[in-house]
Amino acid sequence: MQVAGIAASLLLASGVTEMYFSFREAKIEMARLQAAQAEGAAREIKQYLQSVEAGLDQVTRLPWGLPGFEQEHKREEFHRLMSLFPAILQMRDLSPQGQERLFVSRSDLDRVGGHASRGSALPLPPAVGFGSSYFGQGAEPLVDLNQPSGRGEAAGMVIATIKLRFLADGLSKLRVGEGGRTFVLDAENRLIAHPQATQVLRQLQMSDQPAVQAARRNAGRPGLRVKAMETQDFDGKPVIATAVALGAPDWLVFVEQPRAEALESAFATLRRTLVLFGLGGGLAVLVAGWYARQLARPIVQLREAAGRIAQGDLSSRIATKGEDELAQLAGDFNLMASQLQASYSGLEAKVEARTQELSLARDEALQANAAKTRFLAAASHDLRQPMHTISLLVSLLRERLRGRQAMELADKLSATAHMMEGLFSGLLDISKLDAGAVKPQFENFPIELLLRHIEHAFSAQAESRGLRLRVRPCGALVRSDPALLESILSNLVSNALRYTQRGGVLLACRKRGEHGLAIQVWDSGCGIDASELAAVFDEFYRVTPADGQSVQGLGLGLSIVKRSAELLGHRLRLRSKLGCGSMFEVDLPLAAGVPKGLSQIQGQVLPGGPADALAGSFVLIIEDDRDNREVLESLCVQWGILCVAASGGVQAQALLAAHLRTPDLILSDFHLSDGERGDEAICFIRDVLAEPVPALILSAEMSEEVSSRARACGAMLLTKPANTERLLAAMRSVLARSQADLRTPADQNADPGGWRPEPPVSVSSH
Repeated sequence: MQVAGIAASLLLASGVTEMYFSFREAKIEMARLQAAQAEGAAREIKQYLQSVEAGLDQVTRLPWGLPGFEQEHKREEFHRLMSLFPAILQMRDLSPQGQERLFVSRSDLDRVGGHASRGSALPLPPAVGFGSSYFGQGAEPLVDLNQPSGRGEAAGMVIATIKLRFLADGLSKLRVGEGGRTFVLDAENRLIAHPQATQVLRQLQMSDQPAVQAARRNAGRPGLRVKAMETQDFDGKPVIATAVALGAPDWLVFVEQPRAEALESAFATLRRTLVLFGLGGGLAVLVAGWYARQLARPIVQLREAAGRIAQGDLSSRIATKGEDELAQLAGDFNLMASQLQASYSGLEAKVEARTQELSLARDEALQANAAKTRFLAAASHDLRQPMHTISLLVSLLRERLRGRQAMELADKLSATAHMMEGLFSGLLDISKLDAGAVKPQFENFPIELLLRHIEHAFSAQAESRGLRLRVRPCGALVRSDPALLESILSNLVSNALRYTQRGGVLLACRKRGEHGLAIQVWDSGCGIDASELAAVFDEFYRVTPADGQSVQGLGLGLSIVKRSAELLGHRLRLRSKLGCGSMFEVDLPLAAGVPKGLSQIQGQVLPGGPADALAGSFVLIIEDDRDNREVLESLCVQWGILCVAASGGVQAQALLAAHLRTPDLILSDFHLSDGERGDEAICFIRDVLAEPVPALILSAEMSEEVSSRARACGAMLLTKPANTERLLAAMRSVLARSQADLRTPADQNADPGGWRPEPPVSVSSH
């Protein structure tokens, strides 16, 4: 291996040396060629400019003003000069006072005397010869050539405007390899000539280019300004450039060539060297490998034995010969294998015992997870039920109290109960999301209905805080789970109102591409520091405003938002600036076609007006809990509603037998006594009455079974706990839809089905 290493090192050193000298020679030759091309291009441009200057000088030296040399003759000479030099665009003869005496152009009409230059008399150009280049109409580069004309009264100045397009025509004929090019910069380092006309039209300013800066720094040196400098072209590709000064005017002629093309000979040498090195190195490796196999055969046997042991053959041993170091190593290996075989026998017993322990631990974890699931189910129902009763009792108490102090205590009790509802619902929601108990139900629905519901739900809260809640309408159809999406937006709007002291909150939609919609919640609140942006979605994390004011809540709203968005597959974004406000954005897909059902939106409960709208209605209450039944009965009486309260379907049938009037609404709890369910009682009463009476189901259980049962019987679903405002709004919503769906007699003849109840809806409790 040492011999192979020495040979490879020598080959590498030889190749590197040859590559270095070849690269150097190729670069010198390329620099010489570029210098010759740049000087040749500069010489051709210089000769042409000098020929134009000489021609103009011959014209100006004529004895203008003498007989036979009047303005008409000068005009003919100007036309002759323009025919001789197509680059001349126009010529102007000015008097010593700047008055235009003669104007000849290729594009405009000739003018002879009586016209002020540029609208007024101007002084003659201070310099004779070529002036500064500029861009005329159509971004075409131009330059003026100034030459004194005549003597005495005929003295003045002739200005010839020259198109620099002729430079590009000449440069396009100069080839610098396959991809090279030649271009010209004026005294202000602007591109005025290039083989590609579009580059000149861009009016590129190239003062910041390293090659241009180097050329200007070398202005006092004779010969080339820049010689074979590595830089980049207009597109940022590596090139090698050479620059030469034109003189008068102070222009730079650049010749550049792609670096890969310019150094192709050096790269060819590199490839040859690499091939030779590869062949030599490969031969050295083959020879070294043959020697290595001869010397390392005992080590190979040791490795094979170790591999057999690694595969589980602990009885594998190595035959030892001699007493050298390799033989001693083989003996030590055999001793190690014997000890490992003995240890493995004891390890198997320990592994079996540990496996049994892990199996028991796994069973305990499964039992604990099942217990957690049972707890969530029990908490969702058994705790929502008393919270619902408390909310109704507090509402009923507020209606019956008359004293100011008693009303204040009742208001505080109502606010505390409402706060408990929100905190309790948040804890249960995040627990159910973590446990995987929430299954999204995707459907197509118009986002406008959900936005309108959010506006109704939070407008009063915003107004009470002196804030403005604005909701921009949107006619898009989206695909999502309406209940989960409403929970996301409700939490975002509630959070925005909570952290906004002045200004307002904006809920708006914005289209994202062809198939997406972004729902944004903007606020003018305290904002969130950049260091807290990632933590605001953690459980129990609350942002402390800059003014130090305390904010109510457990810090679960944004955690629920994040988990719900992940469950729906909707992207959630947050932008915020401290002291200026925040913006939360939820991206969801647009729906194709016309939505079907719209059960989760068309059945939403919108906050209603006063209870007078329900006065005179006849409501059947089915509730097995006596306290809840009495509270509901008292509330209906207080709202001017005629009601009948029963504990089940059979008792409701008996009570309705004493009334001639059919109920306008059935208000039923979902879980009734003796295993009866609310949807069964509703269907039973409808069969008895032979009429599709509208129905509203109250339930403390939020499960797919409850939703599907309510949907099957065509009833709206309202989740507990529900205060009087939500209950009153739900009853008004059901009755309003039933009245809107009533058909005229002619319509009923066309559709014998009559009124058809809407599908149920799960209304979030927070």
